Amino acid sequence: MQFDIIVIGASSAGLHAAKLLSEAGKRVAVFDRQDPLSPARRTMIVTSKWDEVLGKRPENVVLHSIDVMSVETLSSAVDVVLDPPDLIIERSAFILYLLIEAEKAGVFFFPGYEFRSAGGGVLRFATRDGIVEAEAPVVIGADGVDSSVARAFGIPRSPSVPILQAEIDLPSGWDPSVTKVWFDVEDTRYFYWLIPESSTRAVVGLVGDERGHLRSLLDSFLEHHGWKATGFQGAKVAMHHPKLRPWKEADGVAVLLVGDAAGQVKVTTVGGSVTGLAGAQAAARAVLNGTRYRDELKALKRELDIHWWIREFLERLDNSGYDALVRYMNPRVLELLRSRNRDEAVGLAWRLLLAQPKFLWLGFRAFTRRRQFPRLTPIGCTAG
Repeated sequence: MQFDIIVIGASSAGLHAAKLLSEAGKRVAVFDRQDPLSPARRTMIVTSKWDEVLGKRPENVVLHSIDVMSVETLSSAVDVVLDPPDLIIERSAFILYLLIEAEKAGVFFFPGYEFRSAGGGVLRFATRDGIVEAEAPVVIGADGVDSSVARAFGIPRSPSVPILQAEIDLPSGWDPSVTKVWFDVEDTRYFYWLIPESSTRAVVGLVGDERGHLRSLLDSFLEHHGWKATGFQGAKVAMHHPKLRPWKEADGVAVLLVGDAAGQVKVTTVGGSVTGLAGAQAAARAVLNGTRYRDELKALKRELDIHWWIREFLERLDNSGYDALVRYMNPRVLELLRSRNRDEAVGLAWRLLLAQPKFLWLGFRAFTRRRQFPRLTPIGCTAG
């Protein structure tokens, strides 16, 4: 089989890239190991930038909207108004929507094709009927954090973290327009959250770290608040690192990684829906314009690098540091956070420092301390 572009992995980033390329007249195929495609259900929160990147809002994918993000530490709390509101979406519905859109655009979809190897410009897939070969001058790897494409072509893979969410009834008296995050570095280097997905249902979760005990921590958190899980959602999520170079050329084939396979995830919030779609758009531009992928990624990389540096700062905070960070959020800071969302970090960091000079002192103290946790590093990435 011969195509202009082969996309391996029917992820949101992979399907979005395939759709854009097919709409531009390219012969595009998406191969995925699942048959039928059945992505795991996961409730996710995204900024309004999601609408902008997609170009139109798939209403059947949006479950709910959020107007306020409440932040709590051990002894401080603050509410951040979101304008425009954040959106709550369902991952599996979003991916299936993108598959329909891609097929409408003329993309060839091959379910039940598991990528096995590459060599001599030929890709080999295992199917029920045996090994099938396909060729294309461009391969887009969109097969997630444990990318087989990255492994086959020797591209360093992103570090990753586990997340776990419990599905619960929305607590009595909880405003369904409010989501909340809790910081406690004694439990996790990241945070806990509660995200309403409707007026009656919510998910409660946390990001794990190298200390493990993810399920026991979540169970204890639920018990502390008197909430009961009716189901669970889990995943391993990629993390961006400035040294990642998600591209390579081998045997005359240009290989571009997108989404989780490329580590296109904000490490502050462990969110990659918007940034993964932006990575897909960068890959499509590179192919269609004959430009270098690394050049098309510059804006996205700057955004993700800023989040990485913010994460470096947060990794040095103890609970008293988080308390101070929240206390320092004055009205000028809250207005900035209201008007600029989490996918617009470029330019926001300096504005926040000007709005609250105490952040500079907190940053100085943090970076003169040792990190609280080991640094997450890419798999197979050399220094330099």
